[in-house]
Amino acid sequence: MIMKKILAVIPARSGSKSIKDKNLIKINGKTLINIAVSKAISSKLFSRVLISTDSQKYANEAIRCGGEILELRPKNLSGGKVTLALVLKDILQKLKNNGEIYESIISIQPTSPFLKISTLKKMVKIFNKKQASGVATISKIFDFHPLTAQKISSEGKLSYLVKPKNFKKLFPRQNRPDSYKYTGGVYLRRSNNIINYRGDGWALGKKSYGVVVSHKEALDINYEEDLYKIKYYEK
Repeated sequence: MIMKKILAVIPARSGSKSIKDKNLIKINGKTLINIAVSKAISSKLFSRVLISTDSQKYANEAIRCGGEILELRPKNLSGGKVTLALVLKDILQKLKNNGEIYESIISIQPTSPFLKISTLKKMVKIFNKKQASGVATISKIFDFHPLTAQKISSEGKLSYLVKPKNFKKLFPRQNRPDSYKYTGGVYLRRSNNIINYRGDGWALGKKSYGVVVSHKEALDINYEEDLYKIKYYEK
């Protein structure tokens, strides 16, 4: 068996209902797949850069840009409800069967085109220095605070989604602690976390860290309105 450091995977499932062929959207003449593959390769952090896709068109674009593909993603791993961890688990198992083992695996979403190479380097540095089980990109929440989130009953009665232990932390607004959310753009994880994944949680492990990125870098293109954000950030 050959033990290698970090495997990079670019997940690019086709069949988006919101934006057709969104992974082939171009920014400054380059497709989202091209941008993701190029950054992963240019970082010089990863042993291999693979694309995971169910589309031959996406696969051809990734290969054209220097990426690799093992095979097209099987139908049972191509649905919109399939978790990324299960897709990564399938890849790691197939590589292992070929005698190739990786200590860790990073997933880089092509729908986050403003990701910086410096962020990838920072994630790997923290991952190694802290002996982390996982590192993810996160961004600060500005539009609302999670501790104020409400749920509503069938009768219309409101109650806190998560009951606060101390209301003094909620009011006034200035008392509330800063809160963050996963951007969904990049996850770096120990391969064992993925291999042992059973569909529970984020597979980041018990010793996970976050790298805070700007809202521009956190952009995840999923809907038509996100295309307008691209134009805004390009300016």
